[in-house]
Amino acid sequence: MNLYLTRLTKIVLSLLSVFVSIIGNAQVKDSLGDTVLVKDYVAKNRAIRNTSFNVIPSYYVFQYAGSIGLVSLGAGWDYGKKNQWSTDFLIGYVPKYDTDRAKIALTLRQTYSPWQISVKENVTYDPLRTGVYFNTTIGKQFWFSAPEKYPNKYYHFSTKLRLNIFIGQSFSYSFASKTSYFEKIKVYYDLHTSDLFLISRFQNNYLRAQDFLGLSLGVKLQIRQY
Repeated sequence: MNLYLTRLTKIVLSLLSVFVSIIGNAQVKDSLGDTVLVKDYVAKNRAIRNTSFNVIPSYYVFQYAGSIGLVSLGAGWDYGKKNQWSTDFLIGYVPKYDTDRAKIALTLRQTYSPWQISVKENVTYDPLRTGVYFNTTIGKQFWFSAPEKYPNKYYHFSTKLRLNIFIGQSFSYSFASKTSYFEKIKVYYDLHTSDLFLISRFQNNYLRAQDFLGLSLGVKLQIRQY
């Protein structure tokens, strides 16, 4: 429990630093209750990064569409020799549309971006980003195995869990300031499809690309690594 509270405190401190970076030289209280300047708080945050084994995320992300909700918010972690790998977790909002209520979707995504090309001094281009993600929608009407009211083997898939694959590209702009909380902003697009859509495509040759492929747009705010 103490370890959980410690990690929770670190995450809260990280989120607070987003707001205090906007204020400038405002004063905040650290985890011990002491009043410190923003620049001192950044130093404390750096120390947390060195001891928290990536508890604090590398970036925050906002996404539109993607079969994970109309809009989604989340955070993620970069790693690898050139930060070519990333893992993020998103919470999505699904409007009720023609159902009785809106829903929440949860997504775990793994991304691989092997190449990065410098376009200008502060602009870089990732010609390929690809990966997989697992998505689930919260609600009693969704299930991992078919309820007993359906005949045995009537459904061969789960409505609770979807496996998706995607491919896309991204552009990044690095901020000139070396003291801002965020290091860069990245915009991306992905073309995606799910296991269920792929099965439908193989079984129905008349389906067109727009019937089983989707487009998502996203923004990542990269946190400066001190």
